[in-house]
Amino acid sequence: MKRSLPLLLALAPAALLAQDPQLSQFFAAPMYLNPALTGNTYQDRIAMNYRNQWPSAVVNAFQTYAASYEHRSQKLNSGFGVMAMRDVAGANGLAFTQVAAAYSYEARIDRKSAFRGGVRAAWTNRSYDPNSFLFADQVIRDNAATSIESGFVQQVSYMDLSAGGLYYNERFWAGFSVNHLNRPQQSLFLSGDARLPMRTSVHTGYRFPLDGQRMAYSNTVGTFATHYKAQGKWDQFDVGFYVDHDKLLAGLWYRGIPGLKAYAPGYPNNDAVVLMAGYETPLQLRIVYSYDVTISWLDLSSGGAHELSLTYEWPRKAKARKHKIVPCPKF
Repeated sequence: MKRSLPLLLALAPAALLAQDPQLSQFFAAPMYLNPALTGNTYQDRIAMNYRNQWPSAVVNAFQTYAASYEHRSQKLNSGFGVMAMRDVAGANGLAFTQVAAAYSYEARIDRKSAFRGGVRAAWTNRSYDPNSFLFADQVIRDNAATSIESGFVQQVSYMDLSAGGLYYNERFWAGFSVNHLNRPQQSLFLSGDARLPMRTSVHTGYRFPLDGQRMAYSNTVGTFATHYKAQGKWDQFDVGFYVDHDKLLAGLWYRGIPGLKAYAPGYPNNDAVVLMAGYETPLQLRIVYSYDVTISWLDLSSGGAHELSLTYEWPRKAKARKHKIVPCPKF
């Protein structure tokens, strides 16, 4: 059966304000989190991400796919990368497809600390499946197969610009990024005006050894990290702790802003608790799985969110260790 939701959307085009895809394992998609993180490795890196959100609450759920490749040029103190991302939401096929290229430059402050700056340029396409819509004129015309409504466009494409910066030393990092600097037009109505609001992100972290060894020689490291992001009237805060022990990783995160902000009276700003576990194979392929336990009004009946990331880095060479790299989480 076709859904009637598009009829409502047709009557309220001003309400069509899209929100960017999000990942619980945000550090596993560094180019998407902050272009300044492009190439923050000893060698090249390939990463793939998949997220399936609220599979029990939404028809066809929200599914996000991403893949990226990054290259670090030590001679140029630079990182280069390309990324592709696709997000599909619901039975009406509302889709987001993006192909991006990013560049970062690292300026050393001293032997143990540095500042990185980066930019990202992306081509983005938003579209929907018109065959899944049921419009009023179709109902009036005895459930006609197609609509004669006008004023809609099936897809819209635009350029999207982002930038970011990050300071780090051996144990601490703090970064920010600003996305949609050019506020691109994304309306699916010919006469509509739905400029994509800028999305800001602030992310910090601190690493420390848990086995009494120096950081460089520790085999068990704890990390405390935070991530705040805001877009338009929406904002969100993630805070978590995870442990790296040899080839294993385990973490616990919380997402929400309880007590400080409520979107409606009596509606607590709680979203999810994220459970995370990972393993690095002998071939240096990191496999991390996380599950979002929904604690908002959607409760556990939403099905939570399943997320999987695969990251492969080329074998590290001794000569590449001349300078430290960003100590961000390796998931």
